[in-house]
Amino acid sequence: MNSIAIIEAVNTTSLPFHGQHIITAMAAGVAYVAMKPVVENLGLSWSTQSQKINKQWDKFGCVHMNIPSLGGIQKMLCLPMKKLNGWLFSINPAKVRDDIRDRLVRYQEECFTALHDYWTKGAAIRKPETTVDDRTPLRGIVNRIMGKYGMTYQAVYKLVHKEFGVKHIDELSAKQTAEAVEYLAGKVIEGEFVGKESLPTKATKQFSDEEVVNLCYMQLWMEKAQQAGKEVYPAMKQLRSEFSGFFYDLAHETRFFTQGTKEALLREAANLDKSERSVVNAEGMFKKLRGTREVH
Repeated sequence: MNSIAIIEAVNTTSLPFHGQHIITAMAAGVAYVAMKPVVENLGLSWSTQSQKINKQWDKFGCVHMNIPSLGGIQKMLCLPMKKLNGWLFSINPAKVRDDIRDRLVRYQEECFTALHDYWTKGAAIRKPETTVDDRTPLRGIVNRIMGKYGMTYQAVYKLVHKEFGVKHIDELSAKQTAEAVEYLAGKVIEGEFVGKESLPTKATKQFSDEEVVNLCYMQLWMEKAQQAGKEVYPAMKQLRSEFSGFFYDLAHETRFFTQGTKEALLREAANLDKSERSVVNAEGMFKKLRGTREVH
């Protein structure tokens, strides 16, 4: 069983960041960031992200830290500041809700630097040249380029950084921000991004037909196991069995992954050679797989 260290915080500080606050603390010479405020600032699910961090505690080097607050000492899940960007960039901006995407990108681009400046220079003294509202037209054209050409935020903003010699978008003056919009619009007109869009390509076969069939059988059995877990869990909970958590996870947590693997496998199965014996013999299995419902 994973054992996450519990340590006492010293020199705790709440730092402002774009109108929100981030709790940081120093312990044994290491700067830490309290993750719950960051996750909630971003509008993400704390339950989901805390599970993700806890399951990879050795990768992120997380600790439980006793931090003073107005309500007394609180135990908070914290990451070393140097690991913050690793967690931030593990979240794909293209896969989050539209209303939190810009905020996530802002954190990815600026949060680590602001915290690092505080602990190494005494304060994060860099003031933005423009406000978030000032940069709305720039974000708008970046969003359109990303949506049309399949480019990432980082790739598009990197062009602006290079053109104007800045490391962060908020270093642009109001005049430069307007020029950046014209700069990107000009590249669109000139066809600079043509060819970068995600065009359909001929599928490369990565698995043999028999391997796809075997993987589909495994998928079907996994879905059966999920259903079994859903039915067994209430009894395990009533018995206060140590396995009740396992059956709950089997029924509910794994479905986020199996729905994706199911879609991928059925996509691969559509290209199978229908004359192959293994494919013919698996027709009944494929019908069941296409008809099975996701466990909720």
